Amino acid sequence: MKSNYTTYLLTASASLICLATARTVTQDELSESYDYVVVGGGTGGMALGNRLAEDSSKTVLVIEAGPVDAGEKEIMIPRYYVGASGPYTGEKFNWNASTTPQEALGGREIIFTQGKLIGGGSALNAMVYDRGRPSDYDSWSALNNPGWDFNGLLPYFKKAETFTPPSDDQVAEFGVTWNPECHGTDGPVQSSYCRYVYPQHNNFLDAMKALGVPQPVDQSCGDTLGAYLTTHSIHPTNQSRSFGRTAWYDPSIERRNLHVLIDTQVTKLVTNQDGDNVTISGVEFASSADAKRRTVIVSKEAILSAGALRSPHLLMLSGIGEKAQLDRHGIKTVVNIPGVGQNLQDHAIGSFAMSIDQSLENASDLEDPEFDALQGKEYYESRTGRWTDGLPASLAFIPYLNFTSDPDTVLDAMNATLAIDYLPNGTDPTVIAGYMAQVNHIIDMHRARSTAGQELMYLNGGQLFVTILLHPLSRGTVKLASAEPFDYPLVDPRYLSHPSDTKLYVDALKYDRKIIATDAMKKTSAKEIFPGADVTDDNALGAIVAGGLSTVWHPAGTCAMMPKELGGVVDSQLKVYGVKNLRVVDASVVPLIQAAHMQATVYAIAEKASYSHYVLFEIMTY
Repeated sequence: MKSNYTTYLLTASASLICLATARTVTQDELSESYDYVVVGGGTGGMALGNRLAEDSSKTVLVIEAGPVDAGEKEIMIPRYYVGASGPYTGEKFNWNASTTPQEALGGREIIFTQGKLIGGGSALNAMVYDRGRPSDYDSWSALNNPGWDFNGLLPYFKKAETFTPPSDDQVAEFGVTWNPECHGTDGPVQSSYCRYVYPQHNNFLDAMKALGVPQPVDQSCGDTLGAYLTTHSIHPTNQSRSFGRTAWYDPSIERRNLHVLIDTQVTKLVTNQDGDNVTISGVEFASSADAKRRTVIVSKEAILSAGALRSPHLLMLSGIGEKAQLDRHGIKTVVNIPGVGQNLQDHAIGSFAMSIDQSLENASDLEDPEFDALQGKEYYESRTGRWTDGLPASLAFIPYLNFTSDPDTVLDAMNATLAIDYLPNGTDPTVIAGYMAQVNHIIDMHRARSTAGQELMYLNGGQLFVTILLHPLSRGTVKLASAEPFDYPLVDPRYLSHPSDTKLYVDALKYDRKIIATDAMKKTSAKEIFPGADVTDDNALGAIVAGGLSTVWHPAGTCAMMPKELGGVVDSQLKVYGVKNLRVVDASVVPLIQAAHMQATVYAIAEKASYSHYVLFEIMTY
């Protein structure tokens, strides 16, 4: 029987996805030159490459270090999404990197999953498709980036999206509401609701209401504070992942002016320097450390879309970065930009585990192979059942002052922040100035309760809370390990290096206890397992936080869109300071990480870059 079922699954898997053959080329098939060379075919890069190629008079090359997926279930099916970043796919789709030992976490190295395939992180993530609060993006604009506020980004959020409203049953059972004015209707990325949702998500939503956390009409309008069923990047018909490959790569099959080179790593940007005038003349690449390095000519623009870890790495390998660091590795400085690789921000997570009434439907049910097989059969036959779940279905975004017991003390402690105490020794004064500007914005947002301090995810049918710290004050770095491009950079997020971050997590754990004490949650018989109800001392809770802290892999900020005197790397047109024809279009340009997941924001950045004359540079003379 197992053999027959395995055969059935293989057949069904093959029919799940009809893979298009986009214009993927070999190195020998490359043209000598391209108008635009996009480095990285991930979340932002593949979107950007597709949009640039809509102008048939322009030639575009996207270079991706990884392969194209073949519709593996670990990528496509919600039930398996954790497999895409875990043991199921191993090294195939993942850079397989870890952080440096984290001092505040007892020297632990944190696995730092980063997508290495067409679609990048959008192929591996939990598919949450959301936006931040207006104040999150308005703070970008306030950091001298006109046009990058919420209203300036909203058209590009909508342009990337095709939204499908909830079903009548979901409206009736979970009270889901939406505003069509805030959504796109014909974008490449599908945005919809999980078809199966555990019934006890209602208990969670009711518990949050009891604590004064409302259910907003539609988070996509910017009204994200509250608790609600979230949208996901899932195709509403076949209940499979919608991501960089399905949205941007597959539809490019007819675009003969778009070439995609896979399984090839960019090793550096080739620069020409004439006095103070620096241009990118080519992009060097190789298929492995031992392979011959080749170069393609850049006629107009090179665009880095390699992500928040690899984009600064490639800048430094190309002589663009902090001079002192480049000198240490024998790399000639072409442009001295101290902010390259600085300002690393990430969304770290802490957990709160519960036991519940096991007669309730929950994720543990799928540990029964027979039940799991039946659910798989239902999925392939009708796209219903438990295999359409496996994701964070309901979320709560809560202002910090709503769940801390001593708001004045917390804000005073943040306000007393001295960068010299919490940034690495030797940090450039411009980076320090930018950090202090960010801290002031964070404090102002918290004081006004205009942003969320934590995101709370209700998982596994009610057996787990996961808290995400949305506006950390800790800042990390990405630095060179060597001058060898195939040596992964040193990634040091410096988690919990600012004490206010630990304080927030401790307050969040205490808030979790208030949630399970509500009448709504008592109906699920929820009881705390971890950290344990007997652990009440703040220091003990802080130690537990440090011992278990991990990440949801939302790195940002390492090529920050800020003035150079504030440690910025790119200007408001995403142009690298001091280089005529080089842009960065990915999460690394985010100056201050938003209170939301990353993918929808990166799509919006790419859309804005391609359609707001920021990358289609007809206004410029070459």
